[in-house]
Amino acid sequence: MATIGIDVTALSTAASGGIGTSQYQTMRAIAELSCDHRFILYAAEPPLIPFSQTPLDLPWELRLGTGPTTRSNILWMQTGVNHLLARDNVDLFWSPRHLLPLRATGFAKVATIQDFWHRYFPKQQPLLNRTLNRELIGRVIAQSDRVVTTSQATADDVMRFHSVPASRIDVVALGVDATEFRPSTPEEGAEMPARLGITRPYLLSLDVFNPRKNFSAVLEAVSRLPLEVRETFQVVGVGRPRKTASEIDPYAKAAALGLHGGVRILDDVGFEDLRALYSGALAFVYPSVYEGFGMPVLEAMACGCPVITANRSSLPEVAGDAALLVDPTSADGIAAAIARLVADPGERERLAAAGLARAGGFTWRRTAQGMLDSFERALETHASGGRP
Repeated sequence: MATIGIDVTALSTAASGGIGTSQYQTMRAIAELSCDHRFILYAAEPPLIPFSQTPLDLPWELRLGTGPTTRSNILWMQTGVNHLLARDNVDLFWSPRHLLPLRATGFAKVATIQDFWHRYFPKQQPLLNRTLNRELIGRVIAQSDRVVTTSQATADDVMRFHSVPASRIDVVALGVDATEFRPSTPEEGAEMPARLGITRPYLLSLDVFNPRKNFSAVLEAVSRLPLEVRETFQVVGVGRPRKTASEIDPYAKAAALGLHGGVRILDDVGFEDLRALYSGALAFVYPSVYEGFGMPVLEAMACGCPVITANRSSLPEVAGDAALLVDPTSADGIAAAIARLVADPGERERLAAAGLARAGGFTWRRTAQGMLDSFERALETHASGGRP
């Protein structure tokens, strides 16, 4: 039995985002597996269940930070956590992001590297954040006994940017909870469209203020369709402006293309509405130019929604042959895929069924087992005093 410490600083806010959500689901699944290890959670502030004010509900010990360094997760992880790890005599420490305690020694280290968007899109981060990310990610990768990525595309980037051999990398795909993301019943989704101002069949896009998600290309593609086709559906976008990605104004873009009457932009929505939006859409259109994994594609497929997504980064790994893959830089290609699904109910049904089957293979139990396997490799590597 090993004592495994886990960084849960990503869960210290109610809206913890994708990293916190995937970490929480992975830990829940680990807790449900037969495992002899002792797990201890470490955070500067009390961790919460994602998108709630509810304290974390895992059956593991929790260590909280004290003192002024707790004001910064990065600072606390490099200072305040060290004496806690030594006191608990941990054998391994895992961080779901690049916040390993770099000065602490004597135990194995595993880090999950989520993506490299700071390298591909540096202008979308303030200079200080960009510099810190580059420095920290490089040092974390150098110190990790195992590097975990959620896709082969990100694993390839680890090798490309940091010269890490493939033998030190574990690709552990994320999962989707089929009890949460599933096709809504007619009763569950009946009142949602009118309440959200949706008046026609619709295409759905997410995170529409983020330039990487490429919503501008969706609008451009729709504008190229014949008017008689455009008038049969709405474009529904979900998201809110972000400080680090404020270049896109979907309202202005839609107006400039003459689409303002057929575009509905919603603020972030609750989980039940998101599930209903996925379930009721003609298609989920997500031609993102870069993803470390692409969770929205998996969520949409699990809800029985036909998917159009990009043919680059990690997205083909998630979508497989259960989606229409398009060049995200080609508005004409995106338009052709939209026209195909709008006009062909049979194709929508085919993709919906294929997506449901595809999503069924991505379980949090599989993710949890992949992480436990990575922990075992890291412990073996650390015990032997070497790396492959």
